[in-house]
Amino acid sequence: MRMPTLLVALILALSCGLAHAAEPQAASPTARVRVAFDRDGITATRTEGYADPATRRAITIDDPVRIASISKLVLAIGVMRLVEEGKLDLDADVSKTLGWKLRNPAFPDRKITLRLLLSHTASLTDGAGYWQVPLDGEFRTLLDDPKAWDATHAPGTYWRYANVGFPLIGAVMERATGERMDLLMQRLVLKPLDLRACYSWPTCDDATAARAVVLYREGKPILDDN
Repeated sequence: MRMPTLLVALILALSCGLAHAAEPQAASPTARVRVAFDRDGITATRTEGYADPATRRAITIDDPVRIASISKLVLAIGVMRLVEEGKLDLDADVSKTLGWKLRNPAFPDRKITLRLLLSHTASLTDGAGYWQVPLDGEFRTLLDDPKAWDATHAPGTYWRYANVGFPLIGAVMERATGERMDLLMQRLVLKPLDLRACYSWPTCDDATAARAVVLYREGKPILDDN
C-alpha cells in the first residue's frame, strides 16, 4: 500500500474569504491572526507578523495556511459521502478493501473497521509514528511495528487518540474509488461546499497557493516555503 496523498491527515489552504477589514498592526516575525465573532457574524479581526518572512509579506486574514487535526472532521464527511454512495461500509473489515490483513497482533481475531478508525477505538497508537513514511514508501511497514498497537485493549473496547488511523482511512478511500486522496476530497467535499481549500497544494488553484503562509520556526522555514 502506497502512502496516500492525505499523508498525516493535513488539510491545506483553508481561507476565510472575509471582507471585514483587519486592524493593522506593526509587523513582527511571528504571524498571528485573530477573528472575533458572535452569533451574527464577525465583530473584529487582528493580524500581525509575516506570512512569508523571506519577502516580509504581511499576513492577512484571508491567507491560506496548513492546518492539522480539524482535517479529520472534513475527512469524515468524505467517508460518509462514500457510505451514502454505497462504496464504503462503516462496519466492514477494512482489510477487504486494503487488500491485506490489518490486525492488532495481540487481538488477531478482531476486525478493524472504518467506524473504529474514525472514532479512535481501533486499538492503534502513534507509538511508531505516523509521518515518517516517504511518498514512495509502504505505509503497511509502519504498522508492522508493535509500537503501533495497543497490546492491552482490543479494537472497539477503548478510546485512544491516534493520528495514524487517518492515513489508513485515506488509503481505504483510495482503494474503494481508484481516485487519489486529494482529488477525491475535492470532488466529495470541498467543491460541493465551495471551499477554497485543498488536501495538498497541487489541488489548490495557483492564486491560492501563491498566498500560502510559510510555516517557520525560529525564523527559518520548515514547511510551505514555495
